[in-house]
Amino acid sequence: MIEACVYLDAEVQAWIRRRTDDPQGAFWVVDADGPRGFVQLTQIQSGSADLGICLAANVRGKGVATEAMRLLATEARQRGCRKLTLRVLRVNHRAIAFYRKLKFSTVDLKRRLHFDGRHWRDVLFMEKRLR
Repeated sequence: MIEACVYLDAEVQAWIRRRTDDPQGAFWVVDADGPRGFVQLTQIQSGSADLGICLAANVRGKGVATEAMRLLATEARQRGCRKLTLRVLRVNHRAIAFYRKLKFSTVDLKRRLHFDGRHWRDVLFMEKRLR
């Protein structure tokens, strides 16, 4: 199980500021009857972008993630991207299944790449060609 972290408001605000000030990125708050997470594109360059998505558990199974991913792909295409990439912890089976359903494929596995404060975790690198 991956433990949730608690951050100070100032830490969250500084992180959001970094995300929204990134000239090679785009950041949105997901609003589904109130703020429920965020989606982002980072490292937008040379025809590709890295995506990130983090949503509250109470919106699972309601189509919010699918719609957010559709909007991210549309934005990436508009910015000239032909490929989306992402990284996901190998223990996050639900997310991996979701990405595979959206036609992302695994391109690499880095063992013990991410330390979550308690354990070293394997990370999958996935990508999807945009049409």
